[in-house]
Amino acid sequence: MNEKLSRTTMVPIVSAEVFEIEAKLCTPYKLTEGVLIATQAVLVKLTDADGVVGWGEANPAETVDGETPAGVLTVLKDKLLPLVLAAPEPAPGNIDALVDAVVPSHLCAKGAITMALLDILGKRLNVAVATLLGGPLRRSLPVLWPLSNGTAEEDIPIIEERAAQGFSSFMLKMGTSPITSEIKRVAALQARYGERVKFIADANQGWSLDQAREFLAGIAGSKVAFVEEPLATDVIAGMAQLSNASQLPLSADESIIDLTDASQLARAGAATVFSIKSSKNGGPLRAQRIAATAEAFGISCYMNSMIEFGITQAASLQHAVTVRNLVDAGHAFMSTMRLVEDPTDFSSFVRNGIVHLPDRAGLGVEIDEDHVRRLTTARFVLGAEK
Repeated sequence: MNEKLSRTTMVPIVSAEVFEIEAKLCTPYKLTEGVLIATQAVLVKLTDADGVVGWGEANPAETVDGETPAGVLTVLKDKLLPLVLAAPEPAPGNIDALVDAVVPSHLCAKGAITMALLDILGKRLNVAVATLLGGPLRRSLPVLWPLSNGTAEEDIPIIEERAAQGFSSFMLKMGTSPITSEIKRVAALQARYGERVKFIADANQGWSLDQAREFLAGIAGSKVAFVEEPLATDVIAGMAQLSNASQLPLSADESIIDLTDASQLARAGAATVFSIKSSKNGGPLRAQRIAATAEAFGISCYMNSMIEFGITQAASLQHAVTVRNLVDAGHAFMSTMRLVEDPTDFSSFVRNGIVHLPDRAGLGVEIDEDHVRRLTTARFVLGAEK
């Protein structure tokens, strides 16, 4: 331990600074719910009594978890951060339990706090967050590249460009085109790329049960790695029916918010892959429990993202390298590369289609605070301003 630090593992947090930030996407992203041209996040900067700084990030998505940046700001300011500032020894796990006793939901906001506290704890102990989560099993992972709702003809130039950069897994966003068109899209891409490229189909809850059945039957002979969140309603019962009838793996994404959701899906046999998003699931500690539940049921994990900035991407990576039951495909660590600007150096971790765990303490990501402030649309400080 750094001799300048207090000898206790954690000391009180004396300052909490919160920023709402926004950045445009390099290329608009067509999803089931519309076209995304920019993304917002809420960043949390915590400073302890020894001057150690930790950063967290919340990525609210109203269509997925019902949370908004404004709601995250409010609950952080009025409910959650006052608890953190009042804690004499704010260990991440203890704070995670404490905030649940006060606010039952708002997992994104809670996750941002947990990320920041884990960042501080790792820096105080001079170890990576991955070590705090049980230790890394690997130092790198293949990275996936996402493709908008569209056609094979629109996909091919992007696949060619990114494949030349080392990417070998691609997610096909679906849910808005006719099922017959989506089946033809998969067939055309598989005919062109064969075993060289892995594809994931993601309908973002865009289909009825009959549409999902039609799609799965139409691509039954394909090598699609898995089909993610096909159903808009009756997800657990419907996914269980689809899983029993199809040889292709099905993934649950939007339907997994917390551990209860994961347990219900696992018991129902509704998915063979769990899509884990660190912010949506409430931070690395909660995401770790979801991954453990998946492992207990023989379910694989896909590390996903929500158009995130580098802090959440770093937190997800620190967790990902500790997970034993990862799906054999690329994982979503390309998010910062899709943004016009990101105030972290996370993009430098992705080289030749592979993301590498940095050799640094805490979350391992560097934050340009001046850049954060340039992107800021709202801000507040609790405690002593640092």
